[in-house]
Amino acid sequence: VGNQEFLDRIGVWDKIKDMRYHSYNKIYNWESNSNHTISFTAEPMGYIVENNVIEAGLLDIARNLHNLDIRRGEAVSEIKLPLEQSKEQVTVGLASGDIVETDLLIGADGANSYVRKVLDSPVLSWMYGQQGIVCTLRSPCLDKEDVAYQRFLPSGPIALLPLGGGLFSLVWSCKSNIADELMTLSDEQFVARANNALQKPAVVPAAVAAMETVSDYMGMLESPPQTPLITEIEGPRAKFPLGFSNSARYIGPRTALLGDAAHRVHPLAGQGANIGFRGVQQLVKNISENPHLELGDYRVLNSFESALQRQVTPMLCFIDGMYKLYSTSLDPVVAARSYGLGLVNQLPLLKNSILDRARG
Repeated sequence: VGNQEFLDRIGVWDKIKDMRYHSYNKIYNWESNSNHTISFTAEPMGYIVENNVIEAGLLDIARNLHNLDIRRGEAVSEIKLPLEQSKEQVTVGLASGDIVETDLLIGADGANSYVRKVLDSPVLSWMYGQQGIVCTLRSPCLDKEDVAYQRFLPSGPIALLPLGGGLFSLVWSCKSNIADELMTLSDEQFVARANNALQKPAVVPAAVAAMETVSDYMGMLESPPQTPLITEIEGPRAKFPLGFSNSARYIGPRTALLGDAAHRVHPLAGQGANIGFRGVQQLVKNISENPHLELGDYRVLNSFESALQRQVTPMLCFIDGMYKLYSTSLDPVVAARSYGLGLVNQLPLLKNSILDRARG
């Protein structure tokens, strides 16, 4: 929601509304080894916007800015940074032979960022041994169009996000060998596997079942939801490797890193793009608060880095911790996380705190 307000302020949200977006008011989270469920409700809780729609909206606004030169498809061949606290500019050499000089270079060039490599910043990173499969699915269950779903399976989480008009975006994170198999299935077979993953009754260990009986008696057990029945797949499937990374530095001489170039998270919480936009907002804030300083002044960038790291680091740790917590099927761990989920679901203040942080 916070990012939607930012996009509205810069004029992009009106462009998005002319294309496609969808709001949702509730999200369910549950797992396949327990019947404990946690749900969050708000109006709106958030918006589902496809990446290509956001890009198109941003590009439409950018084309009308008189002080912006857009060069798409240009490859960067070399970056020369000035000395720390220098008044010199960053020099960017393009493959075409052109040279661009700038007071501030922003590296938003993805997880394998060339700009970050030029900064020579150490990076804490690892791969999860999982692939994320994304595609668009169709369901006739139009009464569930304002609800998002996420279920944790032993092989990884599967999420179903409403797009409106009977369409849902699927994000299925699973072990690489399972992802390879899923990509080879026919559309009909894939839809059947997705429905099974979302709707198959939980396989509850005896110790967890006993605990659920107590939880139910205490009124702490919210039953898993009935997910919409998927009937067909719309368009192609795609997959991508999943990993974690966090750059030790988000800045360098007249340079700032944003998005996956600075930090990368597992998609289980759906916060990757949201965290990236928080970085954009923080950089804009620090620049606008210091109109007497140059864009790439080290004092502006130091303030940006300090503020963003305080925001982002706890979220990165929380998301990685959630991944690790749900990556095991050991009975004591399943029992502890299930009871914890049920307990949090009964504490409105704690739930609202979690919701406020996720919504920005």
